[in-house]
This record gives sequence, structure tokens and C-alpha cells, in this order.
Amino acid sequence: MDAFVWSAADMPEVDPDFLCHHSTMDERVKPIVQKQRKFNEEKRRTIKNETQKLMEVGHVREIQYPKWLVNVVMVKKSNKNWRM
Repeated sequence: MDAFVWSAADMPEVDPDFLCHHSTMDERVKPIVQKQRKFNEEKRRTIKNETQKLMEVGHVREIQYPKWLVNVVMVKKSNKNWRM
């Protein structure tokens, strides 16, 4: 049981720079912007809660890539909750 992480708060000692993703795009490539998806209230609430949890423990931070929008993907789990 000690080998698994059950929530993002269980990993406070993990350096965020170790997990950091960087967008390394060829400057000659023209960006293709996805159309922003609209989510229903249940999905929006879940996205907001999950994002807030990840921000509180320092696993994600807000950045601005206005040309490289990627929509989140929501998947219904077997217990009827949503996974982002």
C-alpha cells in the first residue's frame, strides 16, 4: 500500500521540474488551434476541482500558450465519476 500514490497530495516531495513538460516546437511549423470545447456543468465542476487540487500541491501551474490550446479529455470511470 505504501508504494502507490492515492492522491496528488501524497507526492509533495516530488520536484515539479522533474515532471515538467515543455513545448518544443519547430518555429517553422504553423500552429493548428483546436476549437475550445464546451463542457456541461458536471464536467466543468470536475475539471475545476481536479485542476485546483493539482495546483495546490504544485504539480501544475498556469501558463499561457494561446496558439497551442489543447482540450482536456474527460472519461467516465466505472464508479460513475469523471477522470480528467
